[in-house]
Amino acid sequence: MELYDAIFYRKSIRKYSNKRVKDSLLEEVKNVCSQITYLNKELNIKAHVIDRGHLVRILMGKNCKVKAPHYIIVTSNKGNDYLQNIGYAMEEVVLKLTTLGLATCWLECNIKREDILEFVELSDLDGEQSDTIVELEEKENLEQPYSIIAFGYPEENEGLFRTNKNIDRKRVNHICKRLDKNLEKIIEPLRWAPSMKNSQPWILYNNLNMIHLYEEKQKKNLKDTNKISMGIALRHFDIACNKFGLEVEYSKIDVKKRLAKEYYITATLK
Repeated sequence: MELYDAIFYRKSIRKYSNKRVKDSLLEEVKNVCSQITYLNKELNIKAHVIDRGHLVRILMGKNCKVKAPHYIIVTSNKGNDYLQNIGYAMEEVVLKLTTLGLATCWLECNIKREDILEFVELSDLDGEQSDTIVELEEKENLEQPYSIIAFGYPEENEGLFRTNKNIDRKRVNHICKRLDKNLEKIIEPLRWAPSMKNSQPWILYNNLNMIHLYEEKQKKNLKDTNKISMGIALRHFDIACNKFGLEVEYSKIDVKKRLAKEYYITATLK
């Protein structure tokens, strides 16, 4: 299965078998996590595979709604679009895990940096090991956990792949204004992107060979997770462009301000 196909077959799994993933497959997952890519090269995003899932479950406590045998803790320093870059980087990982026959689920992160220092190696921007608790407000360059991804095998009665194509998503003409019909094939995969509480915060404006992505402002408690969702959607778009042989360049440009919408990025098709 290709990444493009995984977009349409993958679904969020919230019920997992207690069975551990085989060691050989865990090594593949770790390899995938060691090769993540994202747009802002000044960031230091890392995907830490936690073999012993109970460590994460204990830290999350009653907020742990998805009990899986394994998790990925995603850390990053702060920088331009760091949350969007996390979504962009990790959605490729999620889709690759789908192609490996593993179930996944994006989770909100309610753990702090000091919670994971004993079993996750974190460093500052100079690459030096950090093993003391610091005031995060004063040291924003330090990596902090911002997202968690559960993974493993689905429980026995839970199917791994989506079989119903009637997905609960906004239609293409609701998320992209003045869309060139020839570009529908690369917007459709974006439409399928997962988002926290299915908020689907993306709205696109097509102008000739340029597509401007905006985030629709919603409830305050979704502010950070919506930015991660924007990055997830952009990865789906990028995978679709690659699938159909379209070269794309991402940039920030001066664009029209739109009411209750925040500009994210522009994709220029060449």
